[in-house]
Amino acid sequence: MKAWLLALLFVLAGCGVGVTETTGVSISAPPPPGGFNDTDVMFLQMAVPQHEQGIEMARLAEKRADRKEVRDLATAIRLTQADEVEAMKKWLVAWEQPIAPDLDPNAHTAHGGMHGTDPAVLQMLRDTPAGPEFDNRFLNLLTGHQHGAVELARMEEKDGLNSDTRALATRIVQSRTAQIQQIGTYL
Repeated sequence: MKAWLLALLFVLAGCGVGVTETTGVSISAPPPPGGFNDTDVMFLQMAVPQHEQGIEMARLAEKRADRKEVRDLATAIRLTQADEVEAMKKWLVAWEQPIAPDLDPNAHTAHGGMHGTDPAVLQMLRDTPAGPEFDNRFLNLLTGHQHGAVELARMEEKDGLNSDTRALATRIVQSRTAQIQQIGTYL
């Protein structure tokens, strides 16, 4: 490590300027324009795997759903969430943050835990054959899954700093709420 960098770290440490482990953003200095905070990072890190689960569920429904409107909904969800995942990963990379969330369950207790669908429940959907039973199982599972996305996005709307991630959160709340209402007409 270069001596000047080491000296700078000692100076900063002595000035009481804390740096968070998650983002490296100073917690006592205002964020730079277009900056981000821990909530923005946590939202993206948790939303990526939640979206990836939604994409997996949608792919299954595109192949196995009995009703055309369910297959059409699944296609729309897959396309939307794939675009959102791509944007979220780009933001995390640009911010030099890991894409994967902390897998320690204790790291997520303050904000309600991880917001994905239980892997055992996803496996049950994978094991469900095509037809009307699949449609009902998919729609019920998707309703709960989208509720989780709304809860996660509302945390970002409330505590996030970055305008892009907050705008994404608002779109997620609006679109997933509309999807839940649409699903209600299918059940």
